[in-house]
Amino acid sequence: MKRNRWPTVLILWLIPAGLLALAGCGESARAKRTRAKAAQAAHAEDHSAWWCAEHGVPEEVCGLCSAKVAKEAKAKGDWCGKHDRPDSQCFTCHPDLKEKFAAQYRAKYGKEPPPTEDEQKEKTGGKT
Repeated sequence: MKRNRWPTVLILWLIPAGLLALAGCGESARAKRTRAKAAQAAHAEDHSAWWCAEHGVPEEVCGLCSAKVAKEAKAKGDWCGKHDRPDSQCFTCHPDLKEKFAAQYRAKYGKEPPPTEDEQKEKTGGKT
């Protein structure tokens, strides 16, 4: 008795093809990280907004985004060497300053400011 081998061959080809199709449907973790980094880089270069969400201060006074502001702060002696930022914006050394800037955000937008880059790192255990 001769068996028809086509169903067996067909199944042997369909199983790997199906597995490849399923593997290709989801976005890989590497692709997600690459996309997230690209979005973060694009946002980091855009300083047109009023608020610097990364650092929790108005963009025009952000000493971490603006080399000019940083230079002026250093010239005035307003610099935290330990955290490499204007001392008047160092929330680590002066936690009360965060509330001062957050109040400005709430006055303008009527809601809480977005979490800063440092807060996001704390939340994710240091991973960005």
